[in-house]
Amino acid sequence: MAEISKYSWDKVKKEKLSETFYRQMVYGEKVMVAQLDIRKGSVVPEHRHENEQITWIMKGKLHFKIDGKEMDVGQGEIVIIPPNIKHEAIALEDTLDVDIFSPVRSDWINGTDSYLRK
Repeated sequence: MAEISKYSWDKVKKEKLSETFYRQMVYGEKVMVAQLDIRKGSVVPEHRHENEQITWIMKGKLHFKIDGKEMDVGQGEIVIIPPNIKHEAIALEDTLDVDIFSPVRSDWINGTDSYLRK
């Protein structure tokens, strides 16, 4: 039986990926939740991963390019990105988003996510 865990974002380590991009994350066996603080002008380069991704914008706005389609996603909006689909994003405003992944992003856990660390 899995252990029950409780977290507060105020106490979760905030990882600095660049001068304009910070990440916090918690995860279980099959799902990961990450809170991303992305400053205006910051770019998440094109990438793909095996994980299904749900991005929920808490404040701000991101411009996505997903599988050749472009869209702005703003406060209170959610976008679902299927596994293995190329996508990228640009922060149009200072943005706080929550990303949910299944399965967990092992590259984020072990630090091999070099596309974000520029």
